[in-house]
Amino acid sequence: MILMPEALTAENGAKYALIGEFYETTPVQCHECHGNPDDREECEFCGGEGELTQRVPVQWTTIKEIYKRAVALLGKSQGAAMDAEERG
Repeated sequence: MILMPEALTAENGAKYALIGEFYETTPVQCHECHGNPDDREECEFCGGEGELTQRVPVQWTTIKEIYKRAVALLGKSQGAAMDAEERG
């Protein structure tokens, strides 16, 4: 059994370990042709698509919310986990 903290904090090292580890991709309008149909066919940046895919880090607050929800749904308190482990 693995014991994990109930919350992610800077104090328990989680922020240092996890921040910048998770990313999402999101489409953004091309900064060169601005998605203009007349200009985008010749655009070197987006290749005529009118948009680019940008890689964005998942915010620390979002990571903490996901972890908190996982703990609420799947976790056991440390005391309960230790009791269960002692009982074998």
